[in-house]
Amino acid sequence: MDPLRIVIAGVGGQGTLLASRLIAEAAIKAGYPVKIGETYGMAQRGGPVMSHITIGEASSPQICPGDADVLLGFEEAESVRRGVTYLKRNGLALVNTRRMPPAEVVSGMVKYPNRDILIGLLSEVTNRIISFDATALAEEAGDPIATNMVMLGALCASGVLPFPEKVIINVLKWNLPQRYHSTNLKAFKLGQTAVQRQIDNNNR
Repeated sequence: MDPLRIVIAGVGGQGTLLASRLIAEAAIKAGYPVKIGETYGMAQRGGPVMSHITIGEASSPQICPGDADVLLGFEEAESVRRGVTYLKRNGLALVNTRRMPPAEVVSGMVKYPNRDILIGLLSEVTNRIISFDATALAEEAGDPIATNMVMLGALCASGVLPFPEKVIINVLKWNLPQRYHSTNLKAFKLGQTAVQRQIDNNNR
């Protein structure tokens, strides 16, 4: 198979790094070679965080600009910032619309960009944008921290992964404490449903 290149973008504290490692482990369990690279912002919580995951044969863990097949965006502005750089033409963008304003916005130094402007910029790269409030779904599942599980469910529902959802669900169960399984699996399913609904609507 051709390599599947995924860029995950968000801010510290959203669970992006756990999500990237679960995806990578699931791919390994399914028998695929994987390369993963991560970059961190200045702050552990609230700073920009990005992961590169390549499933399939690749020479480097770093994805070149314009080569990503999928953008998994945990925060709106960070999604667009990374998407316009790394996403290939008409690649798939899965974007959480919940905002986590950086310190500059909170302090009033700069304004958070208008949503129409942000999505407009991303639309110059791709018209395959699925956006929804993943954090609201995590809250519905019982814990806003489960936003990463919602996004994993969304990724599975998109149909881009070369392995079935049961592989990543099993990896999720193996890696997370049992007391969190119910909430995380509910969040995962809500993410799946949200994306599948949008795909079905787009196909009508």
